[in-house]
Parts: sequence; C-alpha cells; structure tokens
Amino acid sequence: MPRIGIGIGLGRTFYAGSFADAYNTRVLADGGTIEATPCVNAASTLLQSASLLLIPSGYKSGVAYSQLPNNGNGDLTWTRTSTANRTNSSGLIESVASGVPRLSYMYGSCPALLLEPQRTNLATYSNDFTDASWVKSFTSITGNTTTSPNGETNAHTFTADGTVASHTLQKALSLTSGTTYSISIFAKKGTNNFIQLTASAALFGTNFYANYDLNNGVLGNVGSSATATIVSLSNGWYRCTITGVAIATILSNIAATIISSSTSTRLESNSLSTSVFIYGAQLEAGSFPTTYIPTTSATATRVADSFSRNNIYTNGLITSSGGTWYVELKNNVAYLRDNANECLGIGDTSSLGTNSLLIRNAGGTSRLSVQKRVASATTNLFTTTTDTVKIAIKWNGTSADIFVNGVKQVSATAFTTTIMEFLAASGTQVPAFIQTMALYPTPLSDADCVSLTT
Repeated sequence: MPRIGIGIGLGRTFYAGSFADAYNTRVLADGGTIEATPCVNAASTLLQSASLLLIPSGYKSGVAYSQLPNNGNGDLTWTRTSTANRTNSSGLIESVASGVPRLSYMYGSCPALLLEPQRTNLATYSNDFTDASWVKSFTSITGNTTTSPNGETNAHTFTADGTVASHTLQKALSLTSGTTYSISIFAKKGTNNFIQLTASAALFGTNFYANYDLNNGVLGNVGSSATATIVSLSNGWYRCTITGVAIATILSNIAATIISSSTSTRLESNSLSTSVFIYGAQLEAGSFPTTYIPTTSATATRVADSFSRNNIYTNGLITSSGGTWYVELKNNVAYLRDNANECLGIGDTSSLGTNSLLIRNAGGTSRLSVQKRVASATTNLFTTTTDTVKIAIKWNGTSADIFVNGVKQVSATAFTTTIMEFLAASGTQVPAFIQTMALYPTPLSDADCVSLTT
C-alpha cells in the first residue's frame, strides 16, 4: 500500500503548496510511496528553478519520481532484478523488493538514492549461526536472543566458555588466490566489549585480522595485510568489516573471535566466559563491503542498481544552448572499483560511450572523478577529495566548466556536444548515494553554480 512519510505539509518555506500537492498527488495516484517530504520542502529557490529536480522522496517498483517536471518526463526508470537492503528512517535494515529504488538514511535524516554493484554473499546460513556449518570452538551460540539491526528478535548470543583458548566461530569457504574479499558481521556489546574478525593464515596470512571496540564504536588493532571499518547503526549495533587479498586457492576458515581488548593479538588465547551479540555475516568478492545480502542453504546475489532517463533533450530539459547538471553525493570515499564500468553520466548515447560528461571512479584508490568523453576518448578532468561532494557541470556547445564544493575547478574544457538525450547510471561499480540531482535547460551563471555547490 502506498504510504506518505511523516511530515507532509510541514515546513513549506520555499515550495508553494500547490506545487508540493501536485507532486504528492501524482506519485500517490500512480501507486507510489512518498517519504521525507520535509527534505523536499527545504529545497532552495535555485533548485526549484531546475528543469529536472530529483530529491529522493517518491518511488515505486521501476520508478524514482522527480519533483520537476511534474508531468513525469524527469522520472528515472529504475532497474534491479533482485531484492536488496537499505537503512530506513528508523535506522533499521529493511528489505526492499526487486526493482524498487532504495532510499537510504545511512548518512542523515534526509535519504539518498543508493546504487550498488552486483555482489554475492558466499557465506551460507548467514544469520543461522546455530547451523553445523558454523563451527564453534570453545564457544556457544544461542539463537534469537535479542533485537537485531532489522528490528526482529533474530540476533544471536556468542559466548566464550571460560577455557584458556581462542574462542571462535568459524566457517569453511573456498576462496581464490589473488582475489580481494570483504568479510563483515553485525555486532553489539554484551557482557564483553570486543570482537575480532580474521581468517585462516593459509587464506590471508598471519597479519590479516581486525579488532573492534563495541563499547566505543572504534577500531582497535588492524593487521598490516587488512583494511577494516566499523560503522554505527541503531540500538548499539555496529557493522564490522575487514578486507584483504587471498594468498591461496583453498577451502579454509573465516572466523569471528571473542577477545579481551582492542589490542589483542590475532586469535588471542584467553579465559573469557563473556558474550557479544552477532547478526548477519557476509563474505563477498570485492574491495569494499556492500549492504547485507541474507542467505540460507545457498549463496545469494544482489543484482546491480541502475537507472536511465531518456529524451532529456527532446523533452526540453536541456536545450541547444547547452545545460547544467548538478549532483550531490554522500559517502564519496576512496574505493578500489570492482571493474572499469561507469557510474553516473549524461550523454548522446544510452551507453554514455560516445560523447558524454561522467562522474565515475577512475580506478586505483581515487575518489569519484569528473570526466568527459569525446568521440569515445575519455579524459579525466577533476578528482574529488571530500566525503560529501556537490558537483555542477555546465556546457554551452563549445566548452564545459566544472564546479565542485563551491569552487570553479575546471574552466572551458573543450566540449561541443549539446544534443545529449540520456541521463543514466550504467554498471555502477562503487556505491553511489545521490542526495540531490538536477538539470537546467541552459548553462547557469558561474555565481549560480558556486551557490549550488557550496
């Protein structure tokens, strides 16, 4: 059933009531859902003047609705042929049906449209740690003891038995030498404050481990052959992740370990009889962790998100005078990409392969870059440096200018294409959190581009 998010009709400081009402009416009449209306209401006057404005709010299967234009010519056609998880407005992990855009509240009270690459969780029984495939060494698992990050009572208690030993929960998996893998688990302090993720030395070497302080939500010691993160969720939960390159093609173990401190050694031997809460383990081939993919007796795959918006020139969203494309992104961290496909772009072909302006990961450990493609030849123009990034690109049939976070970074780079019909996210290979996106039918002034991106 379509639902309207809390706050509709409140705080319309900028929007005329008739405009917001028309948008809400259109989305609901089309069977869509509306969330985060106050975030839409807070849009600036400059954003309201766009020919296409999308602030994540309205959606249904196959569609992310734009606020402008209200005839549907700016709506994004959304594709993802599998279910997927998001962080909802309550901070809980929530399953989203196949083809439904994900509004993620991971980075604030106003959601961002989330796109991710395809990934497979190779760890079966990902949240059934009582299953025999999870080997308990000097530990025990008690199922369904507390509320998990998805709001259900389906998290487990992981308890050390007091023996002087390494207290582990292990699962044997086949990995391939030279492939980068990311391991993750959700954890919450119980009577113990610390947990460790590691793997067999035969898989990753003896320097592959990471310690997590579940009381303070910070990383402890991390081995030299690993990178790790700890991310806060709701109700005291953290997602603990570790990434590294396999050194052998072998069937061997990944492991979670109960440890005594943030500086514990790998597979520390101790006499603890304390416990932590755990939920949702994942092993995926990739240089960064993605949203949780539940499994049972078999592995499971989340298909990549993508969107398209065709006929933007034909429908007058840009014109023969050129245009301006604005994007605000969250969580723009330095990722190693899975491969060399695109991220976001606007161009004269649906593949973005001939003449286009692109926001994409350029490889290595770089953040997203702004690039141009002319006659299929790609040139890197500017690489971003901040976690939240606002980008405006304007073009006029001769050249293009690029503004990032309030500064004109590139001036008059040669770009003669104006008849660009396609706006798309094609084969996204790093996570993209789109906070706002807009098009303008002509090149904005430098002052307006600075204002948009400040």
